[in-house]
Amino acid sequence: MIEKVKGLSICGRCFSKKTNLAFFPNDNDRIAIVYGKNGSGKSTISDGFSQIASDEDTEELSASLIDRADNEIGLVPESKIFVFNEKYIDENVKIDADGLGTIILLGGQVDLQADIDCYTALLAAAQEEHDAAQTALESFGNKNNPLSPDYHFARIKKVLQGDWATTDAAIKGNKINSKVTEEVVREIGGLSVSETKEQLQQKFDETKALLDKVADVTTSYPVPIGGVEFTDGFERVICDLLAKLVEKPVLTERESMILSMIQSGRQSIVEAAKNDFSDGATTVCPYCFREIDDEYRRSLINSINKVLNKDVDEHKAELRAISFPGFGQDYSHFTDLDAGLVKEIQEQIENCQKLIEQYKAAIQLKLNSIYNPVNMAPIGLENSIQQLNVLLSKLESKRQEFVDAIQRRKAILRDLLLINKKIAHLQIGQAYRDYLKQQREMRAAEAKLQTKQKEVNETSEHLKALELQKSNVGLAIENINNALDYVFFSHGRLSIELKNDKYYLKSNGNDVKPKNVSLGERNIIALCYFFTQILANQDIEKLYQNEELVVIDDPISSFDFENKVGISSFLRYQTKNILVGNSKSKILFLTHDLLTFFDLQKIADEMGILFGKSDKIAKSNFFELSGQSIRVCATKRKTYNEYRQLLDMIFRYATGDTKGLDLTIGNAMRRSLEAFSTFIYGTGISEVSFNPKVIKSLGEHSSYFENLMYRLVLNGESHLQAHIYGVHSDLNFYEFISEDEKRRTCKDILCFMYCLNPDHIGSHIPDAVSEIQKWTKDIPTNKRFDIMVNAKKRTIPLYDIPLSAGLGENILDSDIPFVEYETNVEDGDFALHVSGDSMEPDIPDGSIVVVKKQSEIADGISGAFFLNGEVYCKKLLHKDGKVFLCSDNAGYQPIEVHDGDTLIVYGKIVKVLC
Repeated sequence: MIEKVKGLSICGRCFSKKTNLAFFPNDNDRIAIVYGKNGSGKSTISDGFSQIASDEDTEELSASLIDRADNEIGLVPESKIFVFNEKYIDENVKIDADGLGTIILLGGQVDLQADIDCYTALLAAAQEEHDAAQTALESFGNKNNPLSPDYHFARIKKVLQGDWATTDAAIKGNKINSKVTEEVVREIGGLSVSETKEQLQQKFDETKALLDKVADVTTSYPVPIGGVEFTDGFERVICDLLAKLVEKPVLTERESMILSMIQSGRQSIVEAAKNDFSDGATTVCPYCFREIDDEYRRSLINSINKVLNKDVDEHKAELRAISFPGFGQDYSHFTDLDAGLVKEIQEQIENCQKLIEQYKAAIQLKLNSIYNPVNMAPIGLENSIQQLNVLLSKLESKRQEFVDAIQRRKAILRDLLLINKKIAHLQIGQAYRDYLKQQREMRAAEAKLQTKQKEVNETSEHLKALELQKSNVGLAIENINNALDYVFFSHGRLSIELKNDKYYLKSNGNDVKPKNVSLGERNIIALCYFFTQILANQDIEKLYQNEELVVIDDPISSFDFENKVGISSFLRYQTKNILVGNSKSKILFLTHDLLTFFDLQKIADEMGILFGKSDKIAKSNFFELSGQSIRVCATKRKTYNEYRQLLDMIFRYATGDTKGLDLTIGNAMRRSLEAFSTFIYGTGISEVSFNPKVIKSLGEHSSYFENLMYRLVLNGESHLQAHIYGVHSDLNFYEFISEDEKRRTCKDILCFMYCLNPDHIGSHIPDAVSEIQKWTKDIPTNKRFDIMVNAKKRTIPLYDIPLSAGLGENILDSDIPFVEYETNVEDGDFALHVSGDSMEPDIPDGSIVVVKKQSEIADGISGAFFLNGEVYCKKLLHKDGKVFLCSDNAGYQPIEVHDGDTLIVYGKIVKVLC
């Protein structure tokens, strides 16, 4: 019957006369979507369908279904109409301190009582078997009952506490008898014994006699004694290094004085002077207290560097790299083996250490006077170490002899303990077999009880499920909660729980107070219940197969904004099920919101693609409701592009066509800016308008928009936010400024959007592009507009060497040429070129960076660094006890700074100039 329905004939309320509304005028029309502003009659239409569904007319409203010949037709019993609107919500979902009203779903109820009776009998039988298994298991727990494993364990323990425990303690030298534990019982009982008791006793006596012959020694020396390792000829290498002559450079008078100080052993004073004068902050000599200039400082440092040349550094490094054998092991605990030998070893170690100290003194002498050779012959350290190793080898031989004797004793002791256990095994043989047998029977009884308990639990749970179905609530709650999970994309975000014959609302498992339930959440619960109610009294296997007309009034726009995506997805899911379930079913959507209208159009379009050319073609119609009639929307979404209309309104106002727009233009500007920032940047205009990257994208007009953008975001809150909080009004701030100012603001908005995304403006209002381009050219450029253009300039060094943002360049020092660079950056000390893309996009390849000198820098701050002879533009990072120089470009791996590396912080980058 539903396939014959063309639409609705209605009279009353918004429809002053009888009006025929054709929502499904053609064959295979399955979906109709109606857009109408508030007051256009949508609620009246949904109430009309409700009256038809309930077969109740009122004095104020009459309605009937019509076929394609406009004849009135009645609703047959096998066809149903379901209406979702505000009235439905108010009547079906009431939230108060007692919870929700009753929700009923009947389905799959065939022979339910017979199943309940059957499972009641099964539960009684399972419980009886469970009780019998419980009683049987309890008998195994009585220690006085031969069925219990503990009974036989006590027998075994009593036997072992006699001969075995006494003998075991005597063998080990213990005064107290050994304990009989469950582990001991398992070990002795599990032995495999082939000898007789007499054979074992004879073997025990012989082994005991052998053990008595071995002395009782308690000391042990498990660690072998090794010799001291050294390289042949290492003494000659040391003497050659000490005698090595470092060539003196050709020196000036001052450099000769520096060399003289070094040769006289005062090299540390020279190095300290170098460090003092390398500090740029030093303006007074710390030695003579006279003022010094930069030229004198550089000259003195160069003189010191000339004397302390590379050969000196390399030779000092060679001297410091000399290492000697270590003698850290303590041999005093070997005194019991051979006290005299240990004393000889200790004396020889002292002799070796004295010789090493002589070498160390000579090395320090050479380090203090690097140009003076130290001539000495080998003093016999190698020979002393060889003599020490001979003594250590003798001590190791004595240690090994002692260990071998102990090992023989331990082996005899183990054999004796095992023989004692074998004798005990023969003593407890039958009792242990009885113990194992009763353990197996007890485990079988435990397994049987677990099986019976599982049967009781499963039967009980199934019986509860059947009883829940009988009360017609179980399936309804499950379906509603599944629908809520679907909408919120989260399990348990909102759910319904049956407790004490009442339905309670839960959020993530916690009770929700009625006052904390939002209007949107209430409406979502109502919508989920609505689709659950459609399925009432249907068999599970035949859901959605009934013929039905579903009417839904404002299904999305009345919900919380953040849940619209979930509602749209849920509606698409239900729409598909209804249309697939029965080829005659139809759906009518009514809405006052354009965005909802477009969302519903998308659902309809997807249904058309889904069905294709099948017998269940889901053809859709789109209408506008106005003036007691509906008009087909042939162009669909393009006709109702509200955003495009807003842009066109702003352009018309900017060009002087202000008629009828004066009071609404302010809100139109706000809404278009919010939409633009959301579509293009995914955030509000307040965040976009002051974003440095956005300002940078404005190019030569960035200063103008950066300083005047306040007019575009003056109200602080977006149109949508104001509407939510109930203070929305088109009579906003723009009502109180002049028409010329509002026109100029309209131009600024369009130019702002065009500068950021010209293709976006061109696609929405192409006829306005040429005029907007003219307005943009009239906007002051940064050079004309920037109020800092006449600010006082200063010059800083711009070094000729590129600062590498990629692989690194040469060291930055005083010999690098530079040019004077003019800048208005107040806290910059010098500037560097950047080569490489590792710090893009913030620091592009080829840019100039201004650096403020500082010796320390926080993690995550871009700076200039010196690392092992190269200069880098990076960010410092301390992580897991390590130090890294990191890039912004993900294509570059962090550079780890290792121990021994030279890392210097030149300073923080305070400005990037492209």
